[in-house]
Amino acid sequence: MMGAFSKGLPIFYKCYAKIMSFAFPVEYMGEKVVILGQGSFSTYEDFREFIKHLSFSKVKDFAVTGPLKFTTAEDARNACSLVDSSITQLLKNTQETITLKEKVDSLKEVLGMRGVASKEQPETLLQTILDKSAELLKAEQGSLMLLDHETEELLLKAKRGINNNLTEKLRIQKGVGIAGKVAELGEPYLVEDVENDPRIKQKNRLRYKTRSFVSVPITIEGRIIGVLNLSDKITGEIFNKEDLELIQSFAAQAAIVMERNVFYTQTEELRKLAMTDSLTGLPNRRCLMDRLEEELLRSERHGRLLSLLMVDIDGFKGYNDILGHPIGDKALKAIAESILRCVRSVDIASRYGGDEFVIILPETGKTLAVSIAERLRSDVAELESLPESVTLTISIGIASYPEDGKISELLLENVDKALYLAKNRGGNRIEVFS
Repeated sequence: MMGAFSKGLPIFYKCYAKIMSFAFPVEYMGEKVVILGQGSFSTYEDFREFIKHLSFSKVKDFAVTGPLKFTTAEDARNACSLVDSSITQLLKNTQETITLKEKVDSLKEVLGMRGVASKEQPETLLQTILDKSAELLKAEQGSLMLLDHETEELLLKAKRGINNNLTEKLRIQKGVGIAGKVAELGEPYLVEDVENDPRIKQKNRLRYKTRSFVSVPITIEGRIIGVLNLSDKITGEIFNKEDLELIQSFAAQAAIVMERNVFYTQTEELRKLAMTDSLTGLPNRRCLMDRLEEELLRSERHGRLLSLLMVDIDGFKGYNDILGHPIGDKALKAIAESILRCVRSVDIASRYGGDEFVIILPETGKTLAVSIAERLRSDVAELESLPESVTLTISIGIASYPEDGKISELLLENVDKALYLAKNRGGNRIEVFS
């Protein structure tokens, strides 16, 4: 066997039992493997006895047993080509099995993203997502960026294997560079050769050890919230379409994790997107509905009152039509600022939609609600932050729990009726539902 290993040629010989045998060298994946065969083994004990008479010094042995049996020396001599094709097929099947297992393991990794701890701190969670994606694609370098929807810039939130000098205060404008294009178009990018890709600036090509990288969007319900970038395979290979499909599946699962766990509301950029009106900075309608349900439950539990104010700008459509939307936006911001000046710290003010605002007044009956509403109406009438040609007035409707409704839908319906009455009676006034 040592001779077959060192010379790289098949050797035929007779074993201790005078049976024709052979040692057949095969090279597979850069390693030499010696296949041992014999004319016939009647029992497993015969095979063990045969093995005992071999020298294994400095040889990596690979024993293959199968349905092959030889009855003559001539058959053994002719077995080389048969063994060659058989072992090649066997090793090929083995490799295919390993590849399949790797794919199954990769799929488990993707699906396993749903099990990532939802109570992790935002920074920790984002780093975990990046690390798992890098392990999945065997990438040395990577980054995870979130999109700031106000500035339309990608902000670096997690990195792996990247020089700090390259990432300090890194901000990428939406539409600029590969990551910026991914954030703009929502389409993944697979770069197979940075040297020949016109999208990669010459000065940036030196950052990559290998020739390729992938960049995929992270989306929630069709909204792009970030970009995941990976480069430099540990093996030195380039990323292929299978890698791209795998990391896209991973990014989809990561987005579900980001949406479902606490981080989604704790991270400033995502919290603004989900719960805040971008123009006025007030909580939006979605946030209002959540808070209203909470406050109604608290009022029911403790037997407390609660009132709602619904505010509408009188003749707002005319402001937009005559003075333009920029002045209209300025008016909305001015109303929001006035509301914040006039309500208490425990009150919850929100932009309900268009030029309507809703304010939750916990532990407040109608008498106090009217007082707060009048303070707000007067403050708006005296606003000086708008152009001289603009005079704003508001109408306000009031409804209270439990008298005017015990559930949010009914309470909102009745406060809207009170507002409608105020506007119908000329505006710049307050009406209480009854």
